[in-house]
Amino acid sequence: MPADSPAVYTPASPDTAHATELPLPTVIEVLHRIGTLNAQHIAAARFWATDYRIGVMGEDDPHLDRTSLGLSRRPLNGRMGSINRYRYIHEIIGNRYERVLIATMINNMPMHELAYHTQHDAHDVAHLITVLLEFLTRQYDAMPGHLWQG
Repeated sequence: MPADSPAVYTPASPDTAHATELPLPTVIEVLHRIGTLNAQHIAAARFWATDYRIGVMGEDDPHLDRTSLGLSRRPLNGRMGSINRYRYIHEIIGNRYERVLIATMINNMPMHELAYHTQHDAHDVAHLITVLLEFLTRQYDAMPGHLWQG
């Protein structure tokens, strides 16, 4: 990706991962392997996790073109884009469901711990994650264009 191009959400193929992408959390990988989650769910989950890592945790953009030697405004623009997309999604899903995404995508919490912390059966948590990622996919598809800048 060129240094100053805007970030674009594109569903990734489940079989091809970029070298810079982190491995899928175990729960997500298992749900994908058994067919509960599709490629769009995986792409939305990865995109949310990337925006969270960049916008909230302050990590570097893994897709940033490093050839500009820091002369580009892309790092700052990319961080602002991640922050804006994160805030947009946060306003829609709220703290409770965001905590499920954080536990799943950032902390790689196992299913039994997710079930314990959400006070639900593990089977219900799997459905919750599926519905949440379906909702996230739809929100990314309908996200206003100005949030994709940066």
